[in-house]
Amino acid sequence: MSGGKIYFEPVHVMGETETPGVLEVVLDIPHPNRMAMDMPGKNHGVAFKCIAEALRKADEYVDFAYYDKDGGGYLSGDEFNVLLIHAGYDVVGGKETAKGIHWGVYANCGALPEDENEDGVEGSMAPILDGVQLCARGKGCYTLIGEYRMTENQFFPHALGTIAHELGHSIGFHDLYDYDKQVEGWPLPYLFSLMGHGNYGNDEADNIYRRGFVPQHLDPFQKIRSGIMDTEDITADGEYISHPLSAENANILKIVTPDPKEYFLIENRQMTGFCKGIYRKTFGVNEKGEDCHFCENYKEGGVIIWHIDEDIFDTYSVIKRTNGSGTWLPDGETEGTERHDPGIVALFKNGFDENGLLKNDGVFVPGYPEDPFYRKGDVFNSNEFVSAATHTKSLNSFPEGYSQETYNLKIEFVDFDEATGDIKIRVAQTK
Repeated sequence: MSGGKIYFEPVHVMGETETPGVLEVVLDIPHPNRMAMDMPGKNHGVAFKCIAEALRKADEYVDFAYYDKDGGGYLSGDEFNVLLIHAGYDVVGGKETAKGIHWGVYANCGALPEDENEDGVEGSMAPILDGVQLCARGKGCYTLIGEYRMTENQFFPHALGTIAHELGHSIGFHDLYDYDKQVEGWPLPYLFSLMGHGNYGNDEADNIYRRGFVPQHLDPFQKIRSGIMDTEDITADGEYISHPLSAENANILKIVTPDPKEYFLIENRQMTGFCKGIYRKTFGVNEKGEDCHFCENYKEGGVIIWHIDEDIFDTYSVIKRTNGSGTWLPDGETEGTERHDPGIVALFKNGFDENGLLKNDGVFVPGYPEDPFYRKGDVFNSNEFVSAATHTKSLNSFPEGYSQETYNLKIEFVDFDEATGDIKIRVAQTK
């Protein structure tokens, strides 16, 4: 996805190991889920203790000092990443147990306290090994997943998708799902970003064994911010070509508006490469008469139009609320009630109602619309999309001299090249 700009290499492991960079260690302590039950209120501390213990166990096999390339005395995220696959299952997928699978952990990317014992749990601080500190807050991080994930009441070995999502955090990507779920149908990208629900991409949507086997592309804004891709800026009306993400000449078109911090991105997702894993969900009834979801991969792709507001992203991403959820108060724990527009919104073609919320027509699950793509013959009109928080048309805010009554963006999809997947668009902007 990054075109080779972001990559991981296995560390050198001393001694015998079946896979380069992979160690298996056994800790002489209870599972953190068990310890948390025995020590109420110390969840973070016991989880960190297990991570720190695993790192200490690995010390005899790895020369950690070798990877401190800048001599800073700690291992940063671009020097060394730790991925821990913990015995048990991912609690996010469900809290049920199965034969031999009794304890769970939350998949996450985090860091260990540097100079204190979290929650009063001894041994939970970031360890110093071979003279360098590992996974210390503000300096490095760890990535943790459970060995299994529950899908539709069955446990499966965790697929690549969740690892990709959590490792994404370690190199600076932000979550795009709704933490608080206070408003039904809040406009989120769901499966269309790795940092939304895209880690569950599946090239055989009705095959739950493959859920997460085909993780999705990162949203285009975070691709740009991380340096994976650049934009081709559109500052004048005219015709332009959108190339597929899977092509060697893949591009992201950026339509500049009167506010330089608020703009639209054009992304061409044909059903090739990672995009084969995008699917839709419908409500239905199974053969037993039970309510359930049916999943089906999209038969053809097209353009996704993204509305980006950098001011919102930069203001709220530092407190993990770029998705528009209720903001956290300064103490970092108490949830407030204020909601704002998400900084990154995928404007699905038929996915929104008159309030800017994801459409719930009783057939398709919100966030998994019947058809999100723009194709040849379609027309995008920005005035048909309103802010979910402020209900302004087209943009969230307007510079002096502009208003929702005067501003409008129209994009016509005039041609499609079946051989290359290229889509020609015609842009007309009234400022």
